[in-house]
Amino acid sequence: MEQYKKYFNANLKRWNELVNINAKSKFYDLEGFKAGKTSLLSIEKEELTDVKGKTLLHLQCHFGMDTLSWAREGAKVTGVDFSESAIQLAKTLSKELNIPATFIHSNIYDLPKVLDTTFDIIFTSYGVIGWLPDLSKWAQIIEMFLKPGGIFYIVENHPFGNLIDEKYKEEFRIGYDYFNEGKPYRFDDDVIYVDTNEKLVNKTTYDWFHPMQDIVNSLLNVNFELLFLHEFPFSFFKIHPDMKRRKDGYWEFQTFKHSIPMMFSLKARKRKK
Repeated sequence: MEQYKKYFNANLKRWNELVNINAKSKFYDLEGFKAGKTSLLSIEKEELTDVKGKTLLHLQCHFGMDTLSWAREGAKVTGVDFSESAIQLAKTLSKELNIPATFIHSNIYDLPKVLDTTFDIIFTSYGVIGWLPDLSKWAQIIEMFLKPGGIFYIVENHPFGNLIDEKYKEEFRIGYDYFNEGKPYRFDDDVIYVDTNEKLVNKTTYDWFHPMQDIVNSLLNVNFELLFLHEFPFSFFKIHPDMKRRKDGYWEFQTFKHSIPMMFSLKARKRKK
């Protein structure tokens, strides 16, 4: 992973800065969460059931709201994130709310160096794989930490929806390559996705746009069987100015009338040898 070090460092600076901003935002509603509200949305709650009593590893957990929400559902949770600031806040929330959880500060690719436990469930969601350059290695690590017969579940931006060029307020225009041969896009932007007027100091990020075939095949190549792949015509955040938030928390287009995939969910089972 040494070849990606400069990209990881730039992204890490951004995410360390985002922790306190996100924690104060209406989008994350931390106060509502502290009062007992779940941060999980309807799709993952409907599709990832039977977590009570199961061990669950949450990859790229940010500051742990979803991790702790799964703990409230009865799971025995461990959260991992590469941002030390995020993990510190997650640990603080766990202690403050008296919700048992383990939080580990690690880049996913370095996780085998700091963790040697296997889990019943591995979960990851909403804006995660774009920060990962190598999905083959990602899938290998998921397989490594999952018990035989265990479940991997992801709900995420759809690769097609990621192609939207958000500069065009009332039009759908393609702004990026679907097949980009693993090269990261560089973004220099001080505006963030949550409802705040704050401007970021760390403007530069690097994102990898992975086609759906790479996501699915990375898992099929390492001892997984696909249980389902679902696609949805709405987003989990305001990815385009023409979107409006629904009562269920998802965002949908207002004037753009064609149905296009904006999110997907995938569940896979590790084969028993």
